[in-house]
Amino acid sequence: MKTPRIQPKQKPRLSWATRPLPPVTVEEIERHLDLVADLMDKAGRDAELLLPIWRRVQLELAKRKEADGLLAEARARLARSQAKRSTDQTSALSA
Repeated sequence: MKTPRIQPKQKPRLSWATRPLPPVTVEEIERHLDLVADLMDKAGRDAELLLPIWRRVQLELAKRKEADGLLAEARARLARSQAKRSTDQTSALSA
């Protein structure tokens, strides 16, 4: 009797559309706001139709800025914590 051959698990292939993307930067979002502003200018009386897009891009900009601020706070806290730990260890060794 043959023993069944076990197939190794393969990682699922990611397509171009499903690949993970890096976070969008503040600069990229601001460029998109510039683009929407330009489209609104060219739209004339129909510029109001682009207001939902404008609001959404502004919301994404605020969320990105908040996330960047929180990450900066976390990095600063870690740096303070590491500096405090190293000074505590230095003073413990010299005592």
